[in-house]
Amino acid sequence: MSQPISRRMAWAYVLTVTLLAVTGTMQMPIASRYRITAVPGLAWLGDFWLTHKLHYLGATLLLTLASYLATRWVLEWRRNYALTAFGLARCGLLAALIATGAARVLKNLPNVSFAPEPTMLLDWTHLGLAVLLGLLALARLAAKAAYVRPR
Repeated sequence: MSQPISRRMAWAYVLTVTLLAVTGTMQMPIASRYRITAVPGLAWLGDFWLTHKLHYLGATLLLTLASYLATRWVLEWRRNYALTAFGLARCGLLAALIATGAARVLKNLPNVSFAPEPTMLLDWTHLGLAVLLGLLALARLAAKAAYVRPR
């Protein structure tokens, strides 16, 4: 029986989510406003197009990881492991984040136009889900709980 989520896979997830959090936050106009770009080595955070492309790269990595882990779960791990409440919440939040991220990608296509209200709702929902994912991770650490448990 293989163990779910190797240390290497867990670190790949943490680094990917960190990349997404940093680049997603910096796409809001806060890097220059709060002089983050004045910190030596952080000027690149003020370049919208660079952070935008890095965010798409991070999203690609997250989709790859999520697809791999979901496939392993369905084919192998679900027989021996069960998701805890934290695991179910994380899966739900990640699915919603991926869905709203896909809608944002669609919105960014040149021939696609959304009205301002749905665009704002989509943006705030995506940001709110990202914040909830971070809060969930902190709550799990505080509770010293796991995302999966043996059956």
